[in-house]
Order: sequence, then structure tokens, then C-alpha cells
Amino acid sequence: MQKNTITKNPKNNIDFLKSSSNWKSLYYFNQNIDTSFFEKNKFLKDLKKVEDLMFSMVCDDSWMGHCSKYHLQSGGKRFRAILALLAAKIFGLNKQSSINVAVCCEFIHNASLIHDDLQDRDLLRRGQPTIWSRFGDHSAINLGDYFISASFEAITKCQVDPEYKCFAVEELSNIIKQTVRGQSNEILGRSDFHSKMFDYESTSRAKTGSLLSLPVKLVMLLKGSRECSKNFLIPLYETGLAYQIQDDISDFIGIKDRGLPGRDLKEGKMNVLIMHYIENATPGEKFLLQQFLKKRFDSISEEEILHWIIQIKNKGGLENSIKHLKNIAAKAIKLSEVNPKLNMIVKFVINRTLNRISEKIKP
Repeated sequence: MQKNTITKNPKNNIDFLKSSSNWKSLYYFNQNIDTSFFEKNKFLKDLKKVEDLMFSMVCDDSWMGHCSKYHLQSGGKRFRAILALLAAKIFGLNKQSSINVAVCCEFIHNASLIHDDLQDRDLLRRGQPTIWSRFGDHSAINLGDYFISASFEAITKCQVDPEYKCFAVEELSNIIKQTVRGQSNEILGRSDFHSKMFDYESTSRAKTGSLLSLPVKLVMLLKGSRECSKNFLIPLYETGLAYQIQDDISDFIGIKDRGLPGRDLKEGKMNVLIMHYIENATPGEKFLLQQFLKKRFDSISEEEILHWIIQIKNKGGLENSIKHLKNIAAKAIKLSEVNPKLNMIVKFVINRTLNRISEKIKP
């Protein structure tokens, strides 16, 4: 297969990413991030407690309990739970509370996935039918709400000063609102060629960055820390932007679990690759892409998607997005150096974010 060819088989698209001259630079940048402080084996028992508590809270004999079990049994990396446990260890939060923070963050994350799948009409999640495609739209809406309510319950069970719990509940509410605003802006901005890179980055920080900052914010608030300001946590919002760029690239070449490459194109999403394409395209090329993105979801053929994947790559969309990802990752780490504890957390998040690509594609 030629390197500049995208096929419908995601495994064959590995060469497509390797053809980027910036990929090796990003790969070795990630290899040099020091995360020796993190030993996953030391968190396995606590992760099991997180898993058990999640199931006990929502998996009863009701219809919502049935849907909960179906979704939670599909797996997932439990990255937010690990991040919460790591932050709790670094900042010194007690074990019982750290378990509940991890549960809270996983419920919020999974609620966002369920609602995202419904809005994007994604058929698969973690290799199995999504909640809406298996049980209907109404069950997806209800289950997402069910998980959100469970997240608040988890925080109320933390064994800390009641005043600290009030601060944490307030912040949880704020983060949910930020995430919803970010998701709303993303949907409203689909096929909007007036959007700029600034708009894309702002939306990504609000939607993805807020959820990635949540475990650290909750741990610090429950510990009684007053450092938990937005300025202090700016590096974590940058990790959210890096995560979103990585996610866009993974979707573009088809190494996510959505079945085929370019699902964002089919949904009309103004992702980072499209933003970079627009910066270099002629007025005529922009017009043609805009007309494509405005088409009805169910009227777009795979051949059209593959055509635009190649066009975007040939205009430097992939190259520039990989470079963009490295720059944001480096920026997040640099900004966090003012606080050694925060620096460890940011390095961990960036490393795990870049691993989502590099574990599947090595130079």
C-alpha cells in the first residue's frame, strides 16, 4: 500500500500517519517524558474498589440498572479514576475520599460519552453498540443523567470537613456547566467556516480540559487547598486541548473504536485537521469542503470521506496537527513547572494522552 493512501481498514492507516515528517519528533518527545513516579501496580487494588463501588451504586434490578451494567461492563481505561487516585496520593487526600473522587469523575466522564454518542449518532463504543443504538434515545438521555446524579452522591460520601465537600460539590456543578457549554459550542460550530483556531482551542479547553482538570480540582478542594484557582490549573486545561487534538488525529486515520476513519468529517465537526486545512486552502477548496460538511449525515458515502481525508493531508492538515499537538503538550509541561506536584500530574496526563496514538503506531 502506498503511504499516501487511506483505506477503509484502520490497520492499514498506520503507514499513513508514519508518512508525517513530524510524527517521529512527537513520538520521541513522548518517550522522554519522565513518569517514573507512577507505578500502576500500586493503584490496582484501589481501582478494583472504584469499579466495585461504581457497580454497587447504579447496577440494581431496574431498567437503568440494566443499562448501567451493560455500559460499565464494556470496559474503558478508567483514566480519570487513575488520575484522581494519583492526584490524591500527590496532594495527600485520605484513601476513602480518593476512591469516591475517582468514582465521581468516572461517572461524569461516562455520562458525557453516552450523551456524545447520542448527539453524534455513533453506533459503537468500546467495540459494542452504544447505549442509544442498543436501547434507544430515551435510555441514553436517562442513563447519562443517572450517572451525573451518581457523581454528586459519590462526593457526599467523602470523609472530609463538610465545608470542603460543599466547595467540591459547587466545583463539580461548575465543571458540568463548562462541559455542556463546550459541547453546545461544538455542535453549533459544525460546518461553520467562520470559526477560527482560537474558537476551536477555546471549545476544546472548555469541553475536554474541564473534565481532565476535575479530578485534580476535587482532590485539592477536599484537601482544603486554596491553590485551586483557574490560573493555577491552566496547564491542565492545556492538557485537555492536547487530548482533543490527539482524539481528532486518531479519528482522522481510523485508530479509534468508531469503525472507520474520518467519522468527524461525516458529522461535520470542525476539528483541528479541518482548521489547519482551511488556513492553507484556496477559496474554491474551502467552498467545496463547506458544501460537503453541510450534507446530511446519512447521504455521505465512504468514498467522499476518503477523498477529503486525502485532500486534507495533502494540504498539510495532518502534518500541522501533529506539530500543533507537540507544541501544546510541551506548553502544558512548561507551564506546570512552577509547581512540582502539578508538574508530575501534567506529565502523566500528557504521556498517557500521546500513548493513545504511540501505543498503536511506532516509528
